[in-house]
Amino acid sequence: MPNTHKTIQLILRKYGVAHASLFGSFAANAQTTASDIDIIIRPPESMGLEFVALQQELESATGRQVDLVSFNGVSDYFMESIKPTLKPLL
Repeated sequence: MPNTHKTIQLILRKYGVAHASLFGSFAANAQTTASDIDIIIRPPESMGLEFVALQQELESATGRQVDLVSFNGVSDYFMESIKPTLKPLL
C-alpha cells in the first residue's frame, strides 16, 4: 500500500488534517480485495461538510470504500478497542 499511503496522506493534508491513523484490516496488513480502508482523523475545526468531500475523494483515489471517523466522534469504548491497532498516517 505504499503509493496508496502517500495518496491518502496528500489528500488528508489538502483538507487540513494534521493527525490521522489507519485502523482495521489495512493497519494490521490483513486486508483482502474486499476490505475497506478505516481511517480516524482529527479534522480542523472549520471542516464541517468538507468531511464528506474528504471521504469521497479518498474513495475515488483509492478505489475502495473508506470508513472515515473523527477522534471527536467516537465513544471511549470504540477508541479503546482500536487503539492497539492504530498506525499513524500523519
